[in-house]
Amino acid sequence: MRLIDLTNQKFTRLKVLERADNLNNQVRWRCICDCGNEVIVRSAALRNGYTKSCGCLSRDRTIKRNKTHGLSKHRLYSIYKNMKQRCYNKNRPDYQRYGGKGVRICKEWLDDFKTFYDWAYENGYSDGLSIDRIDVDGNYEPSNCRWVDDKTQARNRTNNRLVKIDGKVKTVSEWVKLLKLPQSTVRSRISRGWSPKKALITPVKSRDRSHGVEEAKKHLKKLNLV
Repeated sequence: MRLIDLTNQKFTRLKVLERADNLNNQVRWRCICDCGNEVIVRSAALRNGYTKSCGCLSRDRTIKRNKTHGLSKHRLYSIYKNMKQRCYNKNRPDYQRYGGKGVRICKEWLDDFKTFYDWAYENGYSDGLSIDRIDVDGNYEPSNCRWVDDKTQARNRTNNRLVKIDGKVKTVSEWVKLLKLPQSTVRSRISRGWSPKKALITPVKSRDRSHGVEEAKKHLKKLNLV
């Protein structure tokens, strides 16, 4: 098949500069985007309109949607912005507890505030409630989020408190899983005013075993953490 020369042709935001090396027998072209970025694109993707920019077109459309939805002063928009900051802004003090641990926002929310807004009102949002992840290690996504009052949120935050044991720092929920402790017992102790560390290292009696400082050390040693 005769090669169709696309040099100097314009495809939305992309101008073809020259031919690039083939990949998997597919013809590719080096292009420059209106924003200044250079990208290599398959010939078919250019000609059928699948690729129209270096990626900036999609970002610009998202920004435009968020600027024109008329909800920038709504409480939900503040919640949305803070959610994104926790997950993607490395300069945030709380980034290490969210983005630093791999917590992300699902694409449908990340790319469009209005989608998040609609989900919120369809799933129990009201002023005074805050967004809460059911699995504190999971992402911000419809299946893992709910709207809760301050009391429920505070109880969930309890499991996120950082506790240092034998030089290792983890959240309460992480220690509970690692040391195989009864979560209900630890949570009950903390709700009665115990410090998180005391709640974790104080022995929990059962018919055939107990958990405590020595048990924790043994378990940590097995996991090569001490």
